[in-house]
Amino acid sequence: MAEDAPIVDALAKLLQRSHLLVPADLAAEFTDAVRPLGISEVRFYLVDLQQQRLRPMAGASGRTPPALRIVSTPAGEAYQTTSVRSTLAEGERRLWIPLLDGTERLGVMEVVSPGDDADVDQAELERCRMLASLAALIITSKYVSSDIYARLRRRREMAIQAEMAWAFMPPRTLATRRVILAASLEPAYDVGGDAFDHSLFRDHLYFSLFDSVGHDLTAGLISSVAMASSRAARRAGGTLSDSVAQADRAIAGQFGESRFATALLCDLDMDTGELSWIPCGHPPPLLIRDNMVIKQLVREPWLPLGLGDTGEPMSPTVYTEELQPGDRVLLFTDGVLEARAQSGRELGVTGLSDFIIRHSAEGLAAPETLRRLNQAILDHQHGRLRDDATVVLVEWMPADPEERLTL
Repeated sequence: MAEDAPIVDALAKLLQRSHLLVPADLAAEFTDAVRPLGISEVRFYLVDLQQQRLRPMAGASGRTPPALRIVSTPAGEAYQTTSVRSTLAEGERRLWIPLLDGTERLGVMEVVSPGDDADVDQAELERCRMLASLAALIITSKYVSSDIYARLRRRREMAIQAEMAWAFMPPRTLATRRVILAASLEPAYDVGGDAFDHSLFRDHLYFSLFDSVGHDLTAGLISSVAMASSRAARRAGGTLSDSVAQADRAIAGQFGESRFATALLCDLDMDTGELSWIPCGHPPPLLIRDNMVIKQLVREPWLPLGLGDTGEPMSPTVYTEELQPGDRVLLFTDGVLEARAQSGRELGVTGLSDFIIRHSAEGLAAPETLRRLNQAILDHQHGRLRDDATVVLVEWMPADPEERLTL
C-alpha cells in the first residue's frame, strides 16, 4: 500500500547501510533514514551491566544526551514494562521504545518528532516497533566486532575474571512460547567463580549453574572450563552424565584437587515438562507453583566438579521431576542466600522465594523480577557483596509470553 512506502523505503535503506555501518554512526544513520516519516531525530540508550541506568550513544548531532535512570523515568518505564512510553515537551513528542534482541532487553530507542499530542496511533506504533527491531538486530550483529557498545554499558573497570565470565555466558534472557529463562549475576564487575549457561535444542532446554571455589582469576577459569567442557559434551550428543564427566575430568586435570566447582546441570523437556538434573554439591533448586514454594528439590548430590574423577567410569544419578504448566524452577548460588543486611540478617531461602513470588504476583515478567532482585541484593549489602550471587529462573508453559516479553 502507498502509505507503507515511506517506512519500507526507510527499512530498506537501513538494511543496505547496515553491512558497512560503523557502530558509532547508528543514531545518525537512523535519523537520516526516517526523516521522510516526519521524525526529527532518533537516539539510542543501552542498559548498563547492572541494569540501573540507560546509557546514551552519541546522537545524530554529535551531542551525547545524559544517562537516564531506569527507576522513575519514562525511558526506564519502557524498559521495565517492555512497552512504549510517550512524553511531550516544548512542542516535541518523544516516544520511548524498548530494544529487544529476541526477548533480551538491550535498552531503549528514543524517537523525537514535532507534535502536541501524546497519543500514538496503531500505524505509528507498528512503524516504531519495526525500527526498534531492526536497530536491535544491528546492535547485536555489531557487538562482537566493536568495543563501543561494551564500553558504553560499563560504569567502571571490570576485573579480568569477570571479563572472561561475561564473554562466555549467553544472554540473561531466553524465551519461547513454551519456556522463559531469566538469569542475574552480581557483582557484575568483579564476579569471581559464578556462571550460568543455557541452550535450546529441538524440544529441550538445557541450563546450568556453576559456582567455583574462590574469587580470583583461577575461579573464573574453572567456571569457564566447566561451561566449555559441558557444552562440548552436549554438542557432541552427550547426556547430562556425559557433561558432568567431561567437566569433572577437565577441572581435575587442569587445577588439581584443591580447586573445584559446585554445579546444577538441567534438562527440561519442553513438550512434557519433565525436568532432569544432576546436583553436583550445589544448593537444591526451588519448585514454585501457584505462587507458592512447593518444595526444595533436595536429592543426594554428586561430588562437585573436579572431585569425582577416580579413573573409573562415572555414573552420577539423574533425578527427574514432572512440572505442571506455569511451574517455575529457581536455581541460585549460596552467595544469594548469604547476602546480609546491615543488621546481619541473611536473605536466606525464605527471603529469596518470598521476593520472587511477591513480584511475580504483581505481574512482572521473569527478567524484570530478577533485575529487581539484583537491586535488592545490592541494597541489602550496600553494594558490597561478600560472595557472587547468581539466580536462574525457569518457567515452563508460561501464560502470555508474547504480551509479557515482546513489544
